[in-house]
Amino acid sequence: MHNKNSRRYKQEQATTPKMYQWYLSTFKRYKSDDEPIMEGLYELPAADIGKGLTEDWVLLNLNDKNCFDVDYIPQEGDNLVIRDAHKQWVYLSFIFQNGGWERGHYNPFDTLQTLIIKGEVEHEISPLNSV
Repeated sequence: MHNKNSRRYKQEQATTPKMYQWYLSTFKRYKSDDEPIMEGLYELPAADIGKGLTEDWVLLNLNDKNCFDVDYIPQEGDNLVIRDAHKQWVYLSFIFQNGGWERGHYNPFDTLQTLIIKGEVEHEISPLNSV
């Protein structure tokens, strides 16, 4: 393990390819407050997960063109999450609302969602590729 302030560690981090995964879920339903689905803590979405993947950049591309390489038409309430494959708690989250993608996330303690499709981000960013 290297010291995080060392030149060698910083060079390795700069040259190590980042892999990002994405998944789309559909909003299923809210549970009532007195019926928690699970208990615990969760991390809120980040504004920047590295290598240029920021909320603003992703939103600009999502709302400008079809970024998916699959036949997908967003539905109201769909949730797109983009995660750092090596740090699952580092992620961006967007919800399709009012005809466009917006920053947002669902609380996992009171929302049920169903996975629609998942894939990997091609970062020179062309379409989001499905797996």
